[in-house]
Amino acid sequence: MLMTMPERPYAVELRSPVRYGMVPGLPVWQGALYLDLLMPTPKPVRRAPAVVYLHGGGWRDGDRSHGLYPWHSPHLAVHGFVVANVSYRMSGQAPFPAQIHDVKAAIRWLRANASDYGIDPDRIGVWGDSAGGQLAALAATTAERADLEGECGSPGWSSAVQAAVVRCAPSNFLTLPQEDWQDEVLDALFGGPSTKTAELRRLASPEAHVRTGVPPFQVVHGTEDETVPFDQAEAMVRALRAHDGEVEFHVMEGVHHNLRTDVDLPWGSEPWTEARGCRHEPNFAKPGFTDGRGGVSVA
Repeated sequence: MLMTMPERPYAVELRSPVRYGMVPGLPVWQGALYLDLLMPTPKPVRRAPAVVYLHGGGWRDGDRSHGLYPWHSPHLAVHGFVVANVSYRMSGQAPFPAQIHDVKAAIRWLRANASDYGIDPDRIGVWGDSAGGQLAALAATTAERADLEGECGSPGWSSAVQAAVVRCAPSNFLTLPQEDWQDEVLDALFGGPSTKTAELRRLASPEAHVRTGVPPFQVVHGTEDETVPFDQAEAMVRALRAHDGEVEFHVMEGVHHNLRTDVDLPWGSEPWTEARGCRHEPNFAKPGFTDGRGGVSVA
């Protein structure tokens, strides 16, 4: 399937579904893990940077197809990125750390198959919204940590990423206010109440893993976020800066979890209105990630 956008350097070839992994111990109809792959066409002269997109939905809902909105993954692909919209296991299927096991398997799969799809294995980024943002941040801060790698595919390849974009995401489950609805969502994710799963919640908290040498981050968050408090983003940014991390912090004044000023509206239905002009690409256009390495220019 081919997609085009006016006045953009590339069209987009969509390959879907592509199997990137398999959950051990399950039959294929239950354990197969899939992604949608969006590739610029004609194929760029140099190997292209790749981006993994992770959807939101409270770790219990949502679908990788959200990344097919024109202003999400296709917008990156028409500028020369290879983009993988990744499905990961929902909390109703398996508790944490199954979700990050799947994400890391997808990153490893991209590296293992980089030559087949024209990907530069040294330029892989990750981007996520809400629950997907938490997984993106966790992937970016826990490269090669054995207890979070899992066994879902492409063993022996690195799961490290070179850039991360995180929107409206929790960074510390131990400080996240425990409202009634959050108890329902988080207890399902962690397989029990906070009193019995504190260590697992710490393990899932990206802030707890920030260290010197993490890749560049872009953090986007609304000051009126009713789902994930704004101070979660502030804490993540402070931790990154305390370790001399490169971070762009886009504060969206008066904006809710949907990145709009009206809490009752869905996420934006036009390019970039949900972020009021704030784009998600800058950390995917850093020297050494795109510029000068593949000729990719995001306009």
